[in-house]
Amino acid sequence: MILYGGFASPYVARVVLFARLKGLALEPRMPEGGIKSPEYLALNPMGKMPVLDADGTIVPESEVICEFLEDLHPGTGGLPGGPADRARARLVSRVHDVYVYPHAHVLFRSMNPATRDAAKVAAAQSSLETGIGYLAHFVAAAPFAAGRELSLADCTLLPSFIILRKTAFRAYGLADPTEGDGSLGRWWRAMQTDTLTSAFLAEYSAALDAFLKALAAKK
Repeated sequence: MILYGGFASPYVARVVLFARLKGLALEPRMPEGGIKSPEYLALNPMGKMPVLDADGTIVPESEVICEFLEDLHPGTGGLPGGPADRARARLVSRVHDVYVYPHAHVLFRSMNPATRDAAKVAAAQSSLETGIGYLAHFVAAAPFAAGRELSLADCTLLPSFIILRKTAFRAYGLADPTEGDGSLGRWWRAMQTDTLTSAFLAEYSAALDAFLKALAAKK
């Protein structure tokens, strides 16, 4: 299987971590010519990453890729536990995708004070704080996001909160819920102490730092 995309993308990173939970090694690689090339658009006309090529079966969208991997290798981690645990994992991931990351993305794209739209940023800040409140409500932190075992929920949240801690929380003076004693703070500490996620945290932080450095150099 080939996973197309850049590791610094939280959506690509989600799939990489989910695969590791299932004992699979998926190392992402950028397609030749980039994600807007004719060759890549022939695979995914949306021009987004990641895309999984599973021996000719083309699967775009990180959430769908994770579900595909779950169907290929059921019962091997990723979506563990009973129906309630699995529903919570899917719910946390869904809340992140709908109510959190779109607003975080706006803030990330508006980091330069000289070019940012103040009204757009204010709206994104408010919506982000609301979305994080939704996450805080649903994250189990027992000790992981959906319960006693690592799951899709942790794979979704970890890359995004690494990004938020390095960018938006600092740049906009926003409260960082991972530093408190609430559910997201307890979850973050679990991410730092678990063997698999702590290693991923270090690896992804390094990749993100390199990406941010390259982005700054272009500007």
